[in-house]
Amino acid sequence: MNKVEKKTYRLGVLFIFIGVLAFVVFLSTRTVLASAKEDNPYLIKVNRVHNTITVYTQDEKGIYNVPVKAMTCSVGKIGTQTRAGTFQTREKYRWKALMGDVWGQYSTRIVGGILFHSVYYYEKGNPETLASKEYNKLGSAASHGCIRLTVADAKWIYDNCVVGTTVVVYDDEESPGPLGKPEAIKLPSKVRWDPTDPNTDNPYNTKKPVISGVKSITLPWGVDVDLLEGVKAKSTVGTDITSSLSVEGSIDKYCAGSYKITYMVTDLLGRTGKKTTTVNIEENPIQPVFEGIYDRTIIKGTKVNRNFVLSGVSISYDGIQFDESEIDINIDRISDEEYEITYSIEIYEDASIEKKIYYTIDDEAPLFIGVKDRLLLADQEPNQDFALDGIDVWDNYTIMHPEDITVTIEKIIGASQDFNSNVESGAIVESGATEDIVTGETDNISYLVTYEATDEAGNIAKATSIFHY
Repeated sequence: MNKVEKKTYRLGVLFIFIGVLAFVVFLSTRTVLASAKEDNPYLIKVNRVHNTITVYTQDEKGIYNVPVKAMTCSVGKIGTQTRAGTFQTREKYRWKALMGDVWGQYSTRIVGGILFHSVYYYEKGNPETLASKEYNKLGSAASHGCIRLTVADAKWIYDNCVVGTTVVVYDDEESPGPLGKPEAIKLPSKVRWDPTDPNTDNPYNTKKPVISGVKSITLPWGVDVDLLEGVKAKSTVGTDITSSLSVEGSIDKYCAGSYKITYMVTDLLGRTGKKTTTVNIEENPIQPVFEGIYDRTIIKGTKVNRNFVLSGVSISYDGIQFDESEIDINIDRISDEEYEITYSIEIYEDASIEKKIYYTIDDEAPLFIGVKDRLLLADQEPNQDFALDGIDVWDNYTIMHPEDITVTIEKIIGASQDFNSNVESGAIVESGATEDIVTGETDNISYLVTYEATDEAGNIAKATSIFHY
């Protein structure tokens, strides 16, 4: 190999080495970037105009455009405004000394002297020395440049956003962010704990909203009531949240009975208070008069329509008679053997009174008990009392008695009788049984007795017997 060839060879090896090195650097850079993405799962944006923070995570392409959490904050006020720009967080502090000999919990340095931190405390390590007045400014510019938060929100950033997390501080008058601006919690002056602080000594950890003024009440029929009258609610920390009360359940002032009513309220800590009571509506002192409306049986094949169910019906209320056109009728065939009929009248606007009855289809006639041929004594003339002696009638739906039986007695003259059957053809039958019977002249006289009964549905039963001497 000559000198030129050797030089060319060396240059080729050098170029290959440089190419391999560049490729290795390229892969390393991609690995570092991918690792950075994995190690920094969140991007924090601070809108100075609305005093709102929105936290974003990455989409499937690794771009931070998926909003996951919104926080209300206090940025720097005029003259000490929070610096706008893009930064990476640098350090974290559990308790951090702040300007003015005060302290913040869960602080994260953004840039220079600008930090995320809780509303400040007057004593280091003492979470019951909160500056409540400053806490109530959350949602408006109030700091000397730092970004103040509730303890819960400051801790979330402290716990979840690693050092190196990107923070963008910007202005947008039109929108606080895609998740909106959470409402800020307000504290009474006597409250010196941040109620969001998870500290186990926090007295507000076990508290919840309180509802007062809830009691059981009894109301006259038809009287309006404001279910919220006299009912108040306070939040976990004691602020008035009566305007947030809601009521589950309702009452019908025109329908007597007991109604379960539940009062509920949820405060800004997400805690819910609940109380349940009963509202009783008394009976209407003026009762409607329903005439001709009662449960009944009907014969199979009856056409049950409006005209049929209104036949013989009369409804009045407070002395006023309702016209048939003012009566609402609902006919519901609830089974093969039964109808449900609802009569309804409107006594006031949106106030109706109704009555339900049932029609049962009855296709069975009554059954006689004790009907048989009978022997008469000489000179004995049968009458209704004699014919009904020992006779009864039964029905599957209608309650019936012997008095419901119609008896017909017909005299039969001059025919032989088969006393186990009806009267022979050709016999002379005379209606009634009022003629005198002469002793010794009754051999050719007998009586055809017919029993008939009709149940409430209209089913008719008949039975006959022969009375003879």
